[in-house]
Amino acid sequence: MTRTRDDDDAHDDDDRRGARALVDDSGAPNVFENDDYVEPTPENDEALTFTVRGGRASTTAMSLRATSMTSTAVDKDAPYNTHIASNHDGTSCAVATTSGRVRVYARERATGAFAHGEREIRLNASVNECEFGSAADPFSIVCACGDGTTRVYDARSQDDRPTASFRAPFNERDVASASLGGSASDFLVATAVGPHVAFYDRRQQGNASLFQDAHSEAVTRVRFHPERRSELYTSSVDGLVCAFDCAHTPLNDEESLISVMSAEAAVNNIGFCRSGSSGDARDALWCVTGVEDAHIFVASSDRRRVGVHLVHLKNARELVRAAATSSPEVSASAPEFAAQVDYVLGIHDGVAPGELFLSAGTQSGVVGIFPLVQGSPSMRGTSAYVGLGAPAAVLRRGHRDIVRSIVWDANATASESARVPATVGEDALVCAWTPDVGNEERPPVDRARPPGRRHSPY
Repeated sequence: MTRTRDDDDAHDDDDRRGARALVDDSGAPNVFENDDYVEPTPENDEALTFTVRGGRASTTAMSLRATSMTSTAVDKDAPYNTHIASNHDGTSCAVATTSGRVRVYARERATGAFAHGEREIRLNASVNECEFGSAADPFSIVCACGDGTTRVYDARSQDDRPTASFRAPFNERDVASASLGGSASDFLVATAVGPHVAFYDRRQQGNASLFQDAHSEAVTRVRFHPERRSELYTSSVDGLVCAFDCAHTPLNDEESLISVMSAEAAVNNIGFCRSGSSGDARDALWCVTGVEDAHIFVASSDRRRVGVHLVHLKNARELVRAAATSSPEVSASAPEFAAQVDYVLGIHDGVAPGELFLSAGTQSGVVGIFPLVQGSPSMRGTSAYVGLGAPAAVLRRGHRDIVRSIVWDANATASESARVPATVGEDALVCAWTPDVGNEERPPVDRARPPGRRHSPY
């Protein structure tokens, strides 16, 4: 049979449609069909037209110094601090360590400084991360432990016994991440256990469910949405980020699935931020990958849009270095980033919704804060449509080793203490940062770190 030109045209159309389906950036629902869904046009498609609201021109970076500093070291034991978490209003933070302890610090409301009289929880197992409950459950702290347990503690109690403790299934010996949510009362505990997401019911002190099919490799993070507490986001080494609705029981990973997002590389960390499209609501999710790319996806209450890919900062470390050397003035104010940028920490909100910043650091413990800025109009619809501007601030004169985690919410609705960045690092230090107004000495530290024993992984 002779093939006509019309046949070829039709075949080409099919090819184009097929290619588009494989790289669908249209924002159309990729998990379920919705009869009311209207296909976006190039003029209103968020994936093509997302505009950041930050990036005010600056030629010098503000220098921040650690004006409040403490240490999790005890005697000659100087652990790595693996994670820092803040409560709902920024007045308390919890620090997870590799030495089997979690430190809970109160923060001064006006300055963000660490108050005296911290609470120490002894777990006798390494702690991968910890997280507070919501405003309705502000004193609960859930800990993901390296001995295969997930434990919940009351931050007010001086008792080291947990209020709830759960053992990972399949004899897994490591819980990578844990989060409280499920409803306004935070009765549900979600955990990352190997390639699975395991759920526990705090009310019944027992297993609730297990998601076995969502991810094919180790799950790295589980996070309930800070405002819509039944929505769970998970990330994995398989490069996927999944969104689930956990409002209805029994939980089922297929029925609960809202959207699947691809970061095209192993995802190390996720968090929530404000795109500006929904006012002060956290309507976006960011993730950082093992190859130091950063992505932002829609995570709004409109589930038809969840998963739309807004930003891809490809090779963010190189973007940071380029932004830090964009002019002689900028280079002079942030010389630490001229030669090498070693890791990306996360994405953070600025004062106004849609004003976003990326944090990145060096092996020596210096952290830079870089605004997301609009790229050239000719780059519209590509990953280069959003880039990084010259550093807005540099956090120096605090840490002496790699910074592992940072909490910071500069949004105008956040408390004064939440708007003061706090960091933890492999030097056992916990630092709160304010503008450097002179050449004062470092603030006193409770316990100095002994000589380092570990090789930096970066």
